Amino acid sequence: MTSNPTPDGTARSAAADATHSTDSTAPSSPVVIEVEGLHKTFGDLHVLKDCDLTVRSGEVAVLVGPSGSGKSTLLRCINQLEEATAGTIRIEGVTQGYAEQSLPDGRLQKLSAQQIAAQRARIGMVFQRFHLFPHMTALQNVMEAPVQVLRISKAESEARARTLLERVGLADRADHYPSELSGGQQQRVAIARALAMEPELMLFDEPTSALDPELVAEVLAVLKDLAADGMTMVVVSHEMGFAREVADQVAFMDEGRIIERGTPEQLIDHPRSERLQGFLASVL
Repeated sequence: MTSNPTPDGTARSAAADATHSTDSTAPSSPVVIEVEGLHKTFGDLHVLKDCDLTVRSGEVAVLVGPSGSGKSTLLRCINQLEEATAGTIRIEGVTQGYAEQSLPDGRLQKLSAQQIAAQRARIGMVFQRFHLFPHMTALQNVMEAPVQVLRISKAESEARARTLLERVGLADRADHYPSELSGGQQQRVAIARALAMEPELMLFDEPTSALDPELVAEVLAVLKDLAADGMTMVVVSHEMGFAREVADQVAFMDEGRIIERGTPEQLIDHPRSERLQGFLASVL
């Protein structure tokens, strides 16, 4: 991935740069996620267009916007579940998906699948759907990846898993199978499973969208606890109350672009663009 040129050969516009200048994060914290000039195309469909995003250690960034605006694709590119068409993604200063040194002809050298998997292991991701193993208990679901990927002992993994299930309020459900859990409980198991890998940051792709309204609060409470503990997070969500309460920065996406970015007060209480004003009117 390279910063220039963009897929259509155009340079970054002054308007785009001005849009991205609303970042209000504290300069004292080290940068964890740095996205620069990101583009993603699927054939003729241009899904991400010149996206920039900076998230510092301990911050919560919430991505909001209409369906199809590119929020989930941006997360999937950060986690290398999708390969960006152009642009650069760095996690703690390390370029994702490519070697730091270019080839003799100037092209960047793509990492192997194993190397990409190693980079991805540092990032926890929770999806809309829970993707739990139906034949495993909650405890076994949380234990599985540390044993298989990190090669830690089953005893150590079990101790870690029980601690995490207690952290998400499910210590008494450790021996229950997914079919015996509510949607909110399954999503909390999924969060514990991601945390079991001891990630450096967490990505959440609309973690409450598949839940009944009465179950949303219990999952958001876990996210609030993680934020209070200083976990660096990027959350795709339509829960504007959560964004207002927890986010350090909110980014509004529309048609593949980050239109506005700033504090919750700036974006939710004082939106600048007509497009964001219209979006907020439809969701608040």
